[in-house]
Amino acid sequence: MDLVLLIAAFAVFFLVGSAEQRVERERRRVGEATPSGTGHQLNHYELAYLSGGPRRAINTALAVLATAGAVRVSRSSQVTPVHGARPSAVPIEQAVLDALAARPGGCRASELRRELEPHPALRALAGGLEARGLIVREGAFATAWRLRDRAQLAVAVAVGYLVLVAVLAAIGVAGQEGYVVGTFLISGFAVISGAAALHRQKRRLRNVVTREGRDVLVSARAYHRRGVRDDSSLVLAVGIPVALYGLHDLGDQTLCDGLSAGDPRGDCAGSCGSYGGDGATFGSDSHGGFDSGGGSSSCGGGSSSGGGSSCGGGSSCGGGSGGS
Repeated sequence: MDLVLLIAAFAVFFLVGSAEQRVERERRRVGEATPSGTGHQLNHYELAYLSGGPRRAINTALAVLATAGAVRVSRSSQVTPVHGARPSAVPIEQAVLDALAARPGGCRASELRRELEPHPALRALAGGLEARGLIVREGAFATAWRLRDRAQLAVAVAVGYLVLVAVLAAIGVAGQEGYVVGTFLISGFAVISGAAALHRQKRRLRNVVTREGRDVLVSARAYHRRGVRDDSSLVLAVGIPVALYGLHDLGDQTLCDGLSAGDPRGDCAGSCGSYGGDGATFGSDSHGGFDSGGGSSSCGGGSSSGGGSSCGGGSSCGGGSGGS
C-alpha cells in the first residue's frame, strides 16, 4: 500500500508538470515567435499603445494637446477645451477634442480616459500593431487559457491526493514512515510548484506584447533614452517621453499632477512598463510585468544615436511623425 501511494505521488507530480509544460509551449508558440526582422516605423501613439495600452496612448494625447495649448488641465485634474483650438489630423487627438467639445465644462482626466478607451481610434492603433505582429491578436491565447484551466484541475488533483495521504496516515493505513514522508514531500512539492506555475502562466498570458513587440520597445527606449530631452519638436519633447516612459517623464510636474489627480493608479509615479486596466499587460520586456502600476521593463539603457538611424534589434524607432 505504501509503495502504491509513493508511485501515485510521482504520477501526480508528473501530471502537474506536464500540464504546465503544455501551457508554456502554447504560450511560446503564440507570443514568442521569432521576430520577422522587418523594421517597424512607429509613431508616438503606436509606441504609447505598445508600451502602456490604451491608457498610455490617451495620456500621451492629453499631454501633447495640453502642451500645445489645445486643452487646459487644472490641478484638480479637470480638463477643458480651449476656445478656438484647431482640429487635429491625428485621430486620437481629435477623439479627445470631440469628447471635450461634448462637455463644454470639461471633465476629469480619469473620466476622459474611461470614455475613450473603447474609441475606434484606439482600436485602430491596436489593429495596426496586431497586423505587424507586435501585440497578440485577440483570442490568440484562447487555447493556452484552456490548457491552463486543465493545469488548474491537475493541481486540484494534487491537493486532493495530498489530503488523501494525510487521512490515510492519520488512520494508520499508510504505516511505513519512509514511504509516507516521501509521498508527502513529492505530492506537496507538486502542489506548491503547480500553484506557482498557475500564477506565473496567468501573468504571462496577460502580456499581450509579442517578443517582436518587446524588441521594438527595447530599441525605442535605447534610441530615445530616458531623461534625454529633444525640444526640436512637440513630438520629441513630449510625445515620445510620455509614450515610452509615462506621464512622469512629461517634464512638467504641474501638468503631470493635474492629469493624475484623484487616480489611484498614479500615472505620475514614474512607471515605464505595464498597463493592466483591462486585465492585459503591455510594455514588459520580460514575460509578465505587473497587472497595474510600474512595469518590469528597463526604462533606459542602450546607446543613443543620431536621428533617423536604425535603433538596433531589427527595428527602427518611430516617433518622428504626427503631432499637434
